[in-house]
Amino acid sequence: MAKDPKKLLRSMMIVSIIIGLVALAVAVVAVAMKEYIIAAAMLIVAGWQVVNYLKWKKCL
Repeated sequence: MAKDPKKLLRSMMIVSIIIGLVALAVAVVAVAMKEYIIAAAMLIVAGWQVVNYLKWKKCL
């Protein structure tokens, strides 16, 4: 376990935000390229990251 769990939670929150934003960007590009399955998958990933962020924020 990390020495400072709050620092670990903060870093995981930042990582989840970055992953969510990248997933949204990929979804937009996928829609532009008419790759709807990829876009749907990236939107699911972005939604999952919102859930993770809220979970880690609650623990902080």
